[in-house]
Amino acid sequence: MKTQTSATLAWGGVLLAGVLWGVGALVAQSVMASGMAPYSLSLARFALGLPLLWWWHWRQTAATPTVAQWRHLPWRERALIVGTGLAMAMNVTCWFAGITHIGAALPTVISICCAPVIVALLSVLRGYERASGRLVWALVLALGGVGLIVVPAADALTLPQGYAAGLAWSFASAGLYSLVVLGNARMPARVPAVTASAWGMSVAALLMLALAAAQGLTWPQDSTAWLQVGYTGVFTTSIAYLAFAWGARRLSPTATVVGTLVEPLVAALAASWLFAQPLTGRQGAGAVLLGAAMLLLARRRPA
Repeated sequence: MKTQTSATLAWGGVLLAGVLWGVGALVAQSVMASGMAPYSLSLARFALGLPLLWWWHWRQTAATPTVAQWRHLPWRERALIVGTGLAMAMNVTCWFAGITHIGAALPTVISICCAPVIVALLSVLRGYERASGRLVWALVLALGGVGLIVVPAADALTLPQGYAAGLAWSFASAGLYSLVVLGNARMPARVPAVTASAWGMSVAALLMLALAAAQGLTWPQDSTAWLQVGYTGVFTTSIAYLAFAWGARRLSPTATVVGTLVEPLVAALAASWLFAQPLTGRQGAGAVLLGAAMLLLARRRPA
């Protein structure tokens, strides 16, 4: 019973992250439409999310003095935390680079749909989980569902200049997101999720500071934009990444990445509610397939 409850809570953490990211995607789109540059928004997300994470970390350290400290970690564990933070930042960077070449739709589809396949293959090859028919079926259903939800109509797809470069950046984004998933799954148990998230996000913020400074910092244009940026920092960064990191430790890597595929579904639902864009029958069918994939993985026995 205790194991089942832990798995249920882990699914809840991963799904919460996907929901917050889905809403955050629309908020970020609105902020960038008002004039804030993508790299500056990414920097603001990480920077505004850090205080809450560090506050949680210090409270946990005060309550549990045995929490692992950075200076006591072996170099391999430090490298894992730093590498996960860098992958977190570069995932966003590559996604933005893909968008500049081929627009927003295709890079998002590639990043979302390729990550589960990459994670599943690496997890099986590294021995993190077993290959099984249930795993394959879950991947097929999940990818099919996400495709129905987010892929635009055939007549909406174009091949702009720089198409090959855009594809390369998009696949790099998918690979880096896979590393974030696997990095969180392999975090040492003695390092709490909030501590690992605070350390990793600090690394991500430093990298984004360098990239944003090189491009030129931009700022929100009005009070509404400032509130939206604050939302992306607190909810879609600190809370979402903490929930994701906590859940990723208790689920298989493939289950984790499939769970976060609710992001495009939530974005579609939010767009339908906020912008009067009703869901199509195709998107409804995609939601059913995505739910079936999660049910298969939730009932799958751990390795």
